[in-house]
Amino acid sequence: MDGRLIEDIHIFRGLDSSEMGIVKNILRIREYGSNEVIYREGDLGDGLSIIIKGRIRIKKMTVEGDQFCITTLGEGGIFGILSFLDGSRHDATIVAEQPTRLMLLRKSDFDSLQQSNPLITSKILRELSIHLASMVRNMNRQYMDLMHLMFRKSK
Repeated sequence: MDGRLIEDIHIFRGLDSSEMGIVKNILRIREYGSNEVIYREGDLGDGLSIIIKGRIRIKKMTVEGDQFCITTLGEGGIFGILSFLDGSRHDATIVAEQPTRLMLLRKSDFDSLQQSNPLITSKILRELSIHLASMVRNMNRQYMDLMHLMFRKSK
């Protein structure tokens, strides 16, 4: 796997070259074709996925039973974070929008790494926390915009 590619992924930025080498050895590559389901809402999570090439759609089931596209992610996008962190089932369906190549950090490999080298996992978890904080801030802005719009329309 291309070490330079790993260095470009923001959750690995805090790692030095020897730590990058260790992480490189536990990452797996997965490839998916256009419209191929990567996993379904409710499936057990086995790792954190990073898009190397391609695009994915994140879809949620509506109360009516329809699939609704929440967002799309492209190169460098990360998904599967919540199930990676808390062991829960996936709360969305992920579909490759086009031929897509992913880097997978399996939870079991990360847990083993945590036992042997907690400094590396601490650095990765810190960057993941920053990423999640950014996502929450963005969602809060969107929520407030929606509330403002609804309030304004109700007048």
